[in-house]
Amino acid sequence: MRSRDQRFPLLLVLGAMALAPASGLAQARGAPPPPGDYWQSCQNITTFGYGRDAMMTGQCKDRFGRYQSTSLKFGSCSSVVNLNGQLTCGSLTPGGGNGGGGRGSTLSLYRYANHDGHLIDTTREYSNLPRQYNDMAISLKISGRGNWEVCADANFRGNCQTFDRDVPDLRRYGLGETISSVRPVESHGGYPPPPPPPPAPPWNGGGQHGGTSLNLYSVVGFSGQAFEARMNYSNLPRVHNDQAQSLRINGRGAWEVCADSDFRGHCETFDRDVADLRRFGLSLSISSVRQVR
Repeated sequence: MRSRDQRFPLLLVLGAMALAPASGLAQARGAPPPPGDYWQSCQNITTFGYGRDAMMTGQCKDRFGRYQSTSLKFGSCSSVVNLNGQLTCGSLTPGGGNGGGGRGSTLSLYRYANHDGHLIDTTREYSNLPRQYNDMAISLKISGRGNWEVCADANFRGNCQTFDRDVPDLRRYGLGETISSVRPVESHGGYPPPPPPPPAPPWNGGGQHGGTSLNLYSVVGFSGQAFEARMNYSNLPRVHNDQAQSLRINGRGAWEVCADSDFRGHCETFDRDVADLRRFGLSLSISSVRQVR
């Protein structure tokens, strides 16, 4: 029989085990894990380091419910979210940008149309957005009074537009899934800024033939995550690349879809809906699309 002195350390160990999270979500080897809703869909979160260099790793569920290994340098994040199996900053703490305050205005970028899938809030200039937000936004909100310039390329180059109000769908301006740099800009003498210019011309050599578009779906039978192409894409955005399992043609026209970028590899031309791309050997492989008539 154990003595009372021998039992005491054992009781301490058992007590510590009882206080540990039952799900095994967090192991803090560095800074405490940041707040955020990732706790609901991630597991085995571990932190390393402190301050701006703090890192976290774990496994998070993607949109198909599969766990993906992921890591994030979270020292500049005020919160963290799970974006399709990847840990990303929900918002950044001041000082994470390139200077240039937002003069009381905040820009919020969203992954999907109609301000769904929050990506980032910022009051500061970014000449090159962190890669987890780069080329991701499809809508934006502006909180407070101010104007923001958003550009398709780093260092405020490429297709740039200035907004002073919410935009539910950036694809109208040729900026869907392209924004790489953002900055607050001065107002125009106290008057409302001029309306945004018309949408940018089609990418990759044109190819628009009227009011037709192509919808790609991540699930057979026109279900799952959808991506609408109104222009030619020689290389689909990475979140939609090799993802489609069905497609719809909106309007009158025909589209060529190819397994490789730059319209190479296995290509097929469709002028009607395809409920299952496996019939054509193109399921989960489409990388480039263009309208051909």
